[in-house]
Amino acid sequence: MMTNINELPIPVLIKLFGFVNKINSSSYWFVNYTLVCKLWTTQILPTAWNEMTIATSQPAEPLIEYSEDGILSQFPSTTSEPYKFNKLVMRVGKVSEYIDKIKSLTTIDLRNNSSTNYVIDRLAEALKSNKTLTYLNLYNNRLMQKGGTSIANAMKKNQSITHLDLGLNLLGANGGNAIADALKVNNTLVHLDLSSNQLGLRGAGPVVEALKINKSIKYLILNSNQLRDECSLPLADILRSNIGFIELALNDNEIGSKGGIALAKMLKSSKVLTKLEFGKNELGDDGGLAMADVLKNNKNIKVVRLNWNKLGVKAIKALSESFKTNSTIIQLDLSFNNFGDEGLVCLSESFKQNKSILSLDLSRVASGLVGHKALADSLRVNNTIQTLDLTNCKITNEGGVELAKSLVDNKSISTLILNNNTFSKDTVSELAKTLESNSTITSLSLVHNQLTIDGVEDLFKSLSTSTNKSLQTLDLTNNLLGSDGGNIIAQHLTKSNLSELILTNNQLSSQGASSILNVLPQSNLQTLDISNNSIEPDVATSLCSAISNSQILKLNISTNKLDDTVIPPLIQAIQTNQSLISIQISANQFSKESNNKLLYSIQQNKSIYYYDLVEEI
Repeated sequence: MMTNINELPIPVLIKLFGFVNKINSSSYWFVNYTLVCKLWTTQILPTAWNEMTIATSQPAEPLIEYSEDGILSQFPSTTSEPYKFNKLVMRVGKVSEYIDKIKSLTTIDLRNNSSTNYVIDRLAEALKSNKTLTYLNLYNNRLMQKGGTSIANAMKKNQSITHLDLGLNLLGANGGNAIADALKVNNTLVHLDLSSNQLGLRGAGPVVEALKINKSIKYLILNSNQLRDECSLPLADILRSNIGFIELALNDNEIGSKGGIALAKMLKSSKVLTKLEFGKNELGDDGGLAMADVLKNNKNIKVVRLNWNKLGVKAIKALSESFKTNSTIIQLDLSFNNFGDEGLVCLSESFKQNKSILSLDLSRVASGLVGHKALADSLRVNNTIQTLDLTNCKITNEGGVELAKSLVDNKSISTLILNNNTFSKDTVSELAKTLESNSTITSLSLVHNQLTIDGVEDLFKSLSTSTNKSLQTLDLTNNLLGSDGGNIIAQHLTKSNLSELILTNNQLSSQGASSILNVLPQSNLQTLDISNNSIEPDVATSLCSAISNSQILKLNISTNKLDDTVIPPLIQAIQTNQSLISIQISANQFSKESNNKLLYSIQQNKSIYYYDLVEEI
């Protein structure tokens, strides 16, 4: 009986791939390197593939639907067909050697691939004649000027690619010039990302000038390129004649009030712009006033990022007035702006009237009790905001209690982030009471609040005894729960409806972790993170039993003190487990031999698609 698809002979694998073009009821995630090497040969030309992502490392989450049953459960069979898939995600280099053989390929994703630079000239040459590729992602490949120039030259001839991501590649000014030359000729590109490339005025200036000729670019991402006012002013001038940008991203460019005012003047008349991306600049109050004017006049913008812009009370008052009448903004980021109590009071009043904002980020907005009470009052009235981030807002217990009480009446917030504040037991206890009647909060984050189990115990009691079953995700990373905390959490865990619990860096030790692992099979948890908790090898029995007997999907036990003694029982547990799809267990104290044995067992498991161990050579 075969337990791994790699055991199938090549002819059978070829036949299997013959099913790939049929209706996909389920998809399967291939990450096994052996499988990729075996399948990725000139014998198998997957002409049925219409989209494929190619990368050298495993993404954190699957890009396709995942089938727990696996592709082998119905194959081979004479009565039923195997599961289908419409995307394959592979870990393979030297994609240029195969581009010409895959005539249906539309997508190549090589982000974060340090080996891409080695084959960039061959890849660029293939792109010149390729007519099917529409999406090319080369983010973070250290292409430098040479690689960027090669891609730019290819784009002069390529007439199919519409989406090109060259972010974080150190292209420099000369690379920017090469891209500018390509834009003067290319009329196919719609989406161009040049973020984090150290372009400066000498590199970005020519790109901006090229837009006088190029009319196809609708999404231009120029984040983190030191553009300053010197480049934003000519860009504003370009917008007079080219106002077709759906997205113009200029975050982190040291743009001051002068450049911001000039750009705002042009953008407020745009009929298609949907994102106002000006985070981490230096707009100040004058620039903020100009952006408020944009939002009063432009009714198409859905996303507004004005974080980290030195916005004061004057700018926030103007922006608040625009939010009262604006009905299109769904995402608002005003984090890292110190407008204090007065500004937060004005902003809070606008939320009583605004009916469109779904996501609100006010993290690192320093305010006092007056501002936090005003925000709490607005939340009693507002029933639109779904995600609220109040990280590092210096919320004290008194302010935290007010916010918690306001959520009894609020019926919209589903994700609440209260990380890194100064409240303690009183706020958490009030949140526990709130959850007894609130049925909309599904995710609560209390990271780095110096909380002990003394306050958090009330929260877990509420989750296990109240009628409220809405909270699914609880993040308590970087607190002080200790081993006693782990024991108390375990007492209430089986009666809660939590599906995801994150307890990273809480000094659980083996005792606290074992208590939680022992009740895991009786809980509803699908994701458990107990990384960085000084967990020692004596947790082995609890850990292996949990893996063997629970239905956990994702487990993170990395950065602990596990050693070689846990490897044999752990391997046996992984061999029997059929539910895990992700396991993180790196940064423990395994020898090279044990690491590789564990890695091999994980690779043989049919359900696990993500793991963080790498082979030690």
